[in-house]
Amino acid sequence: MQCPFCASSSNVTETRESPDGTRRRRVCSSCKRRFTTYERVGSPGLRVEKRDGEHEPFDSEKLKHALERITAHRSAVGTEDLRRIVRDVEATLVDAGSRTASWSDIAKLVIDRLAAIDRVSAERLRVNYLDDDGRLRLEDPEAAADAPPQLGLFVGEPGDEPAG
Repeated sequence: MQCPFCASSSNVTETRESPDGTRRRRVCSSCKRRFTTYERVGSPGLRVEKRDGEHEPFDSEKLKHALERITAHRSAVGTEDLRRIVRDVEATLVDAGSRTASWSDIAKLVIDRLAAIDRVSAERLRVNYLDDDGRLRLEDPEAAADAPPQLGLFVGEPGDEPAG
């Protein structure tokens, strides 16, 4: 590893493992300055097919941040739980052998794992994927067409009452 200050070679003085990767303290062999490097395992080359048809690399940090927003006010879900969900989802996608995963497959996996920890957070995530007519956008269109329609609110003039 080159020194960021003088571009000479450096030596490792200390190595520590962490949940996010490996932390190494280094010292430059020329200028004797100390600096820290962090190593983490690279992405396995997964790509995500987004709703609009575009593809982007799978980013576990992006998924973790989305889960943090959804579970922000829930004490039942900790940071380590979120890391475990993200690692499990990524491992499941890699084990499936496919190089591309659709956004809906990822959402289903996350909802299933989150429901095992906190049902309220899982429901908050599920609500983000509802269509205007109340059907889950995660479902197949053919299967969703067979589902009964969602009941709406009565819309009428003041004083009009729904029959019933």
